[in-house]
Amino acid sequence: MTRIVTTKAVKRIITKGLTGWERGKLVVQDFADRYCEKPPFLTDADVAEIKRGLSGEKNIRDYNDLMAMGRGIERGLMVCSMTWPEACLDLCTLIEMLKVVEKKKIIDLFASCQPRVVTAKQYQDIVAAQREKKLKFEYCLGYVIEERFYAIAPAGAREEIDEICPDIESAEDFISTVPENYKVFCKQATDEIRRLHISGKLPAVFHKEDVEKGGPLLAKWKKDQLSAQETMKFVDMLFVSGQKLYECDEMPEWKDYMDKYNKYIFGDEDERFSHSYAILEDCPKCWTDGQGYYEYPFSTGEWITRTTELIWGLRAINGEKTRSIKSVSRMLLAILDRVQLNIRMFLAVKIVIDTASQAVGVSFSEGAGVMEGVFKRTEAHIRDYNDGLQSLNEDRRWSNAKETKLEKVLKTLNPIDIEKLKPSAESIERLKNNITTNKDRDEWLQEKVHSLEYGDGFSFSKLIEQD
Repeated sequence: MTRIVTTKAVKRIITKGLTGWERGKLVVQDFADRYCEKPPFLTDADVAEIKRGLSGEKNIRDYNDLMAMGRGIERGLMVCSMTWPEACLDLCTLIEMLKVVEKKKIIDLFASCQPRVVTAKQYQDIVAAQREKKLKFEYCLGYVIEERFYAIAPAGAREEIDEICPDIESAEDFISTVPENYKVFCKQATDEIRRLHISGKLPAVFHKEDVEKGGPLLAKWKKDQLSAQETMKFVDMLFVSGQKLYECDEMPEWKDYMDKYNKYIFGDEDERFSHSYAILEDCPKCWTDGQGYYEYPFSTGEWITRTTELIWGLRAINGEKTRSIKSVSRMLLAILDRVQLNIRMFLAVKIVIDTASQAVGVSFSEGAGVMEGVFKRTEAHIRDYNDGLQSLNEDRRWSNAKETKLEKVLKTLNPIDIEKLKPSAESIERLKNNITTNKDRDEWLQEKVHSLEYGDGFSFSKLIEQD
């Protein structure tokens, strides 16, 4: 509505013969402006004058109805002013705990970049496990030719080709990348692999989908009737097991490859193959587990979570009994439930106030809903909480750090979906149609809040009945 600036202007409006509804709107708008910390345009004397000027049963009833709605709006604002800080404070408690774990994650990440300490037995077992995978794996014959090339080419060939930074995904890519002065070694490597395959020392097979297409090409390749380009396309269709490569004495490079540990080889399948290792000689037995493996007494990151775990009783002080993960989890879940209930209440009351304001024609903040800034702030806290929870649950196979009690507790929490905490669109539409009914009752606000329905079956009235 238009702002009233001067006392004289107010007087003219008051004495203009306004209806009871219009007089009530003035009083409620003045309250809204005061609430939004805008300069008020009515004095106590003005309000008294507005009341004195009322005449007629309908005007008096309309004015009283609006005053009742105004009181309901005022109560609603008080509820909002209590619920959103409580929700944000509780969220801050959970967010701070998640931040502690995030700091631990960063420390663990830096620690993971260092070689892992293992016993000699532990390292031998890792090497043996990777070797077993290598022997079972099927290698593309194009890749075998590439490795044979590096085995017979002059020293420095690999480094020279790597400097070109080629994106090699096939034998054809490789042959096109090799500098002209090394082409002779490509042909030699290809001829050697063809000879070994024909002799039966390097049996290679097609995958099922390539048998029909590859059969005729294989016959031509054996007779050396394929061009260099055709050969490079063809060899990528043939596969040979690591075991056969290992048994082929004419390719000693593969024995070295199979017997040696290679960082990152099969690391996506087994995290043990994703690290460098430092072998601890003469490791004291007290530092090992039942398998003879080095057992970290604690991870560096555990010191980060220690204080928080002490606060929540997950660590003992002076021999006192610690709280179980389950009991602390119940406490945090109760906090999360309280957060979501307060957000539900805040949103429900805000919707009722916004709907009532629009119906009456009262503006709280230049077209925006009441407490819109507060709502945005609450959303920001929810985003921080959800982001922290997502980070907590990310795959951490790169780290050998033990999962702390704090991490285990926080993993029992669920993200907050603010859309699910909002009333359904249908019930909000019904609210708009019925917002002015029973406006003269002190229970008007409660009735409107209780009338809202939720997609997950939540109900404020049911909640009160349970209590």
